[in-house]
Amino acid sequence: MDIHRARFVDYSPHTITAMAFSHKSQADAAAPANLRLAVGRSNGDIEVWNPRHGWTHELTLYGARGRSIEGLCWASDDQVPRLFSIGGSTVVTEWDMTTQKPAANYDCNAGIIWSIDSSASGKNLAVGCDDGSVVIIDISGGPGSLEHSLVCQRQDSRVLSVCWYEDELVVGGCADARLRCWATGAVGSTGRGRLIGTMRVDKSKTESTLVWSVQVLPESRQIVSGDSTGSVKFWDLNQHTLIQSFKVHDADVLCVVRDASESKIFSAGVDRKIHQFQLIKPSSSTKSSKWVHINSRLLHSNDVRTMAVYEARGCNFLLSGGVEKSIVISSVSHFHDGRYRKLSVTQQRPNVTVNEDQKLIVMWQDQTVKVWKVLNEDGTGKTHKLVSKLSLADDENITHVSINDEASLLAVSTLTSVKLFHLTHDNKKVTVQKIRDTNFDSLVDGAKQVVLYSADKLLILTADNEIYNFRISEESIELESELETHESANSIKHPYGNNINNIVISQDNSQVVISRFNGLVEVLSLKGEESFVLTKLSSCPHIMCFSHSNTLLVVTDENKLYEFYVRNKKTTTKATNTVSLLTPWSKRNSEFLPKQFLTLEDKPHGMFIDQDSTSKRVWIYGSNWLSFFDLSENIPINKQYQNMSNSNRKRDRDGLQVQGSTVEDENNQEIDGNINILEDNVEILELSLKQSQIDSLREKIQSDEQTLNTSDTKPFWMTSKYRPILSARSFLDGIIVVELPSLVSSTPAFDLPKLKV
Repeated sequence: MDIHRARFVDYSPHTITAMAFSHKSQADAAAPANLRLAVGRSNGDIEVWNPRHGWTHELTLYGARGRSIEGLCWASDDQVPRLFSIGGSTVVTEWDMTTQKPAANYDCNAGIIWSIDSSASGKNLAVGCDDGSVVIIDISGGPGSLEHSLVCQRQDSRVLSVCWYEDELVVGGCADARLRCWATGAVGSTGRGRLIGTMRVDKSKTESTLVWSVQVLPESRQIVSGDSTGSVKFWDLNQHTLIQSFKVHDADVLCVVRDASESKIFSAGVDRKIHQFQLIKPSSSTKSSKWVHINSRLLHSNDVRTMAVYEARGCNFLLSGGVEKSIVISSVSHFHDGRYRKLSVTQQRPNVTVNEDQKLIVMWQDQTVKVWKVLNEDGTGKTHKLVSKLSLADDENITHVSINDEASLLAVSTLTSVKLFHLTHDNKKVTVQKIRDTNFDSLVDGAKQVVLYSADKLLILTADNEIYNFRISEESIELESELETHESANSIKHPYGNNINNIVISQDNSQVVISRFNGLVEVLSLKGEESFVLTKLSSCPHIMCFSHSNTLLVVTDENKLYEFYVRNKKTTTKATNTVSLLTPWSKRNSEFLPKQFLTLEDKPHGMFIDQDSTSKRVWIYGSNWLSFFDLSENIPINKQYQNMSNSNRKRDRDGLQVQGSTVEDENNQEIDGNINILEDNVEILELSLKQSQIDSLREKIQSDEQTLNTSDTKPFWMTSKYRPILSARSFLDGIIVVELPSLVSSTPAFDLPKLKV
């Protein structure tokens, strides 16, 4: 089999500008099931990551042209956490995780907002503006409610950073080398909003000194600041006086964070280094506690713009990001010598698709779609050509692009519109003509995903999780049907709504299968038949595809691969149990996958099947690996695949991810075992087997295999030769792997001295 490598797609990841965890650290308690990380980027997108199962990129909140995310914070008052963002304007945006659209936009009626933070109670926001004011916003009314509460006493300098002390005080770092404290007590209290203290850092003789970051330590009542002189300073919150100062950075300190115990401080900035400070408690030789600079690490190749810390039982991680564009995860407790990892810049839903019929590769980013044609070797060495480039007039970022098998139609979606184009191929040129239909434009106001199937059919997944089926003709785009999902299944909730995260169409174009973040897999008919729930997985379905025999292949967040028969349970006998939904291959192999696959740190990006209809291979790829499973062969249980015991289900306990894979239902009760759940008389079948059942099955298989001859066909194969991978698909007589040509970062703003040995 030939593997074609395409390294000409000029995808360019965007700078990380902000990070925030949805919950505060709680060192003695388990991490909540709805813990999430929000990552803001310079193109206005916000990525939402789940730290369980090796960090999964669940969804993206799409931004728009010229709307960089400059600050993020979450607020929670014992309810579902709410996400807020700022970005170079006077507006604070609250996001709806279900629709992936803004739930509310609040204009603070002050200057452009530079900083944002939420109070400990989750009832107020503080935003610092460039006109010198700090605005307090009341968000206690619930999701979508932002109301004016207070404008604190104004001063003349930009407020570059803000941080709350309980609900009583807001500390701000300003552009005039000063830190300021504003009282924010209860409504009606004396002095509310007044400026009660000012502290001044050392000024630079050649340029303005900016206090880029502030952090409050509530227990010790101290303030930590980082400024443009490279200094990290500790202040007394009661007396507003300097306690200690460290000049350890060689350039601006852009971010400062603390751990849960307030005994560790981490700072980073333009010089690319992350420095750690440790609190030394009083002893026989010292009468009072003091801060000591412990060490530093160089984990980034460029400026560090933001950091975030989260600690809970079994995990303690420090996340950092910036111009390098990768998320770097290190350990809080073992920062100086502990393990660290970088999440690949391609670790998300692929934004590249391949059309085999016309040898096209389509890539989309922001408001641009590019189409390349793969050429035959002609002796000149030129193997590709850019044949089309579309630039949308809309400001919104593209959410998805689809091209049909005949390469005659191209669909492009944003959250406000869906655009269709006719493609004409002639002499290695592609002519693009927009299909205009006012009725279609008025009916469809945007989509999260579009799927072109058959020669003239379009499936649209809207922001409200509605699915529409359209027929495309030369003259118009006509609505054929709205596919109804199983409403009773929607009663099983997910922390951020019941979003659809996957949608695939069967080989015969008769069925649509959707999966949700809560593990539900539903089957919808394109022939007008009744929809039904296929199963509920104990972990989120991550990617799906159909095989040539019309079975459904699913890879979960835990890297488990299942193969299902897609058939209505009403047509089966009552004696049929849960595992009868699984194919013989899946019943035999899904619990005994190779350890190399189960323990992959980089999550799978996509899955596809061989173009040869007689082949039983399913290909799965991530950012730096490519593998296949042969569904016609069983995976031997032996030392080679390291699946002889349940140890292959354990991940490294290095604190760099949330441990455990328990799933909680809406009543916060753990789901375990091979059980059935009834939701409004609809049977949702669980696939989880008890460990004793798995061990018994393993022993039986090992005993049976001793009497069988082994096959020469590989049941599993994996390589790390190709990286970083953007996409992979069947192509001509083999497969094509689309790789980034390089990941070289831009020149650092600050060059560290090089040691010559």
